[in-house]
Amino acid sequence: MTRSPHPHHWVAAWVALGLLVCGLPGRAAEDREPLPSTKAVDGLGVGWPAGQPLPLGELAPIPLQQLANLELTTAVDLSDRRNPVVRQAYEQLVATQNSLGAAYASWWPTINASLAGGLYGERAYYNYPGALMGVGAPATGPYGKLTSFNSSYFQSLNQFNINWDLFDPARSPTIWQNKYQVRQAVDTFVIARRDNRLRTEEAYIKLQQAAAKIITGQQLVANDQILFGLARSRVKLGVSSKLELAKQESVLKTDQVNLVNAQQTAQVAQAELAELLNVPNAVAIRPANDLAPLGSWTQPLEATITAAMGYRKVIEQKLTAVKINEAQAQIELAVYRPTISLVNSLYWTKGVGYTSLGPPYVIDARSDLWNGSTALQITFTGFDGGQARMNAAAALRRAKAAEADVQSAVNQVRREVQTYHAQAQLGRDAVLLASARVKASSNALQLQTLRFNAGYGNITDVVQAQQDLTQAVSAYLQQLTDYNLALVRLARASGLSYAPDPQLIEQVGNPLARLSLPPRLSKIN
Repeated sequence: MTRSPHPHHWVAAWVALGLLVCGLPGRAAEDREPLPSTKAVDGLGVGWPAGQPLPLGELAPIPLQQLANLELTTAVDLSDRRNPVVRQAYEQLVATQNSLGAAYASWWPTINASLAGGLYGERAYYNYPGALMGVGAPATGPYGKLTSFNSSYFQSLNQFNINWDLFDPARSPTIWQNKYQVRQAVDTFVIARRDNRLRTEEAYIKLQQAAAKIITGQQLVANDQILFGLARSRVKLGVSSKLELAKQESVLKTDQVNLVNAQQTAQVAQAELAELLNVPNAVAIRPANDLAPLGSWTQPLEATITAAMGYRKVIEQKLTAVKINEAQAQIELAVYRPTISLVNSLYWTKGVGYTSLGPPYVIDARSDLWNGSTALQITFTGFDGGQARMNAAAALRRAKAAEADVQSAVNQVRREVQTYHAQAQLGRDAVLLASARVKASSNALQLQTLRFNAGYGNITDVVQAQQDLTQAVSAYLQQLTDYNLALVRLARASGLSYAPDPQLIEQVGNPLARLSLPPRLSKIN
C-alpha cells in the first residue's frame, strides 16, 4: 500500500505550479519592489476639495461663562442641537424621504428629447462615368464624365420620446420597500438622538465624579502631609521609628497618585463632553452642581419592561428590516411578470442645402422628414437560469434572520431594563451605606490622629485609618456615580423618568464635608 503525500507537500506543489503557469517566478520578500515613503504617498491629492474642512455654518460659540457653570439640562439641550452625529442621522432621514419620492415618481411617464444639428460634408467616389447623372441616363452633359462629387449641407436631427409604464410588477414592492426604509431612518434618527442625550448625561456625571475626586483627593493629600509631618517630628524626638515614617509616606504617595489620576480623568471627561457639545474649548467646561443623587426610580420592574417594549426604537427598526427583505423578494420575482409600457416616439429630420447627390439641384433646398410611432410594449423574462428565484429566496432568508434579530433585540431590551432596574433599586441602599462608611471613616481618622498626637498608639493605626478613609471616599463616589448612571440609563431604556427624592438627598447628606483634619494638628510640626 502506497503512502499518501503529506498535505503540506500538496500545497507547495500547487503553489509552484501556479507560479510556473502565471510566469511569476517565486521571489523572496526582500527582492520585491520597495514601498514608497509615507511622505510621498501623503502628498497625493494635496489641495483637492476633499482635503479642505467644511465650514461649521450657523453654529455659534457657547459663551465661556456658560461652559464654566454648565447645568445638566443645559448640556443635554446644547448637545441635542449641536452634535454632528444627530445632524448626520437627520440628513440620512431626509435622503430616504427623497428616495421614497423617487419611487412614487415611477407612476409618471418619462419624457426625454434629443436635439442635434450641424454641417455635414460628403465626398462620393464612383468607378464609372456618368454615375451622377442617374440610373439609365446618358453620359452627357457637364457631369457625364465625373466620378466624384462633393456635397455639404446643414441637417437637424430631433427626437422626442414619451414612455409610460402602465403596469410594472416591481413598482408597488419598491415603493413599500422605500416606505420601510424611511421608517427605519426615522428610528435611526430617534435612536441617535436618544443615545446622544444619554452619552451627554453620562459624560456630565463622570465629570462631576472626577471633580469630586479632585476635591477629596486634595483634602486627603493635605491630611497625609499633616500626618507625615507629625510622624517626622516624632522620629526626631525618638518616640517613633523610621519604619512608621515610611508607612505614612507610602500612604501620602498613594493619595498623590490618586489625585493625579483624578485630574487625568477630569480632562478625559471634559474632552468627551466637548465632543458631544461640539465645542473646541474643553478645559473651560465645569459642572454647575456637585455630585449628588439625581432622584429615585419609583416604577416597578414589570411596568418598566412594558414601557421599554413600546419605547425602544431598536425593536421597531429590526421589524422594518423584516419587511424590507420581504419587499426585496417581491422585487426579485417581478422579473418573471410582464411589464406593460406605452411607448411614443416622434422623429424629425430637417435638411437645408443639397442633401442628395446628382442633379437636378435646387437652390436653397429644404427637406423635412417626420416619423411618429405609438406602441404598446410588453416585456418579461421567461428564463434567467433561476437567478431571480435564488435572489428572492436569499431575501426571504434574510427576512427570517431579521425576525430572529427582533427576538434578540427584545431579549436585550429586557436584560438591560432588568439590569438597570436592579442597579437603581439596590444602588440606592448602596449609596446610603457608602455615605455612612465615609462618615465613620472620617471620624475614626480624626480620633486616631488625636490619640497618636497624644502619645497613644502608633503610626500604623493612623496609616490604617487614613487608608480606610481613602477607600471609603473612593467607594462612595463610585457608588453614587453608578447609581446616577443607572437612573439615566434606565430612563433611556424605558422612556420613563426618575422622580426627585429630597429624602434620599437628606439621608445621604454631605459625607465629604469632614475629611480635613483639625487645623491645630499642623501647628505641632
